[in-house]
Amino acid sequence: MDLHGFLIVDKPRGVTSHDVVALVRRRLRMRRVGHAGTLDPAASGVLVVAAGAATRLIDRVQDGDKQYIAHIVLGAETDSADAEGRLVATAPEDVSAPSLAIIEQALRSFVGTISQIPPAYSAIKVGGQALYHRARRGEQVEVPARKVTVHAIRILAYAYPDLLVVIDCGKGTYVRSIARDLGRELGTGAYLHALLRTAVGPFTLGQAWTADEIEAYLEPRTWPLMALHPDVALSPTPALILDRDAATAWYHGRPVPTGRQPPRAAIEARIYDQDGSWLGVATADPERRRWRPRQVVAR
Repeated sequence: MDLHGFLIVDKPRGVTSHDVVALVRRRLRMRRVGHAGTLDPAASGVLVVAAGAATRLIDRVQDGDKQYIAHIVLGAETDSADAEGRLVATAPEDVSAPSLAIIEQALRSFVGTISQIPPAYSAIKVGGQALYHRARRGEQVEVPARKVTVHAIRILAYAYPDLLVVIDCGKGTYVRSIARDLGRELGTGAYLHALLRTAVGPFTLGQAWTADEIEAYLEPRTWPLMALHPDVALSPTPALILDRDAATAWYHGRPVPTGRQPPRAAIEARIYDQDGSWLGVATADPERRRWRPRQVVAR
């Protein structure tokens, strides 16, 4: 049985993203399983697991926006910028708890396209090695800053030293860095105590299965009931239905006609046959009035 689609998992704290993939592989008895965006072991929430043809859409899902609920603790800083690290600084005794208004003002500087330095304990590679490997060896590495996009930060609750915020952001944003840099701007120090990812692109926590539910219920025959169709990742794109001859041409890798109203730009489309089966993804060639196969899903 060919299994394709996305399984949305509520990853618990204390396990790696790879551990979740290994669980799904074991339950489905198949190897073609991957995940769309690593979630740190100390974090929980939405992990998008892809199987079969959906693995070819992983990059598309990874590029989507993310939403997090972050519990930030003010008054101290750790070397990893989270609760797993070693305490390296505490707030001076003469620094008072910042007011809600001051925190709101400080958070505004983290919204938009900002320059961010990833934590020393992260998977980013510098000199061909992951930063966390070098940090664990005690090496001092200059981590290059990079541009990330934060769409919005909203305060949910505040009672010093605990701050709870919702963060909507783009690909590659480190919430740990936001916590660390907020603490430095406030003069109190801060670290990320807990992180819950509530959305990845179109996938939300409300669609997620727990690890216990996966262990109890997931198997090849229940996959269609628990997983989402691969084309969910393509939902903003138009759909094109092919007749039998065009579908045959499609499976041979040949372009198919665009019809009477060809697109004016090289847009993408989801491709289906007349039975509603997903055939893959095409890119329009407006000049030649053709849809060219970009991804063909095997029968």
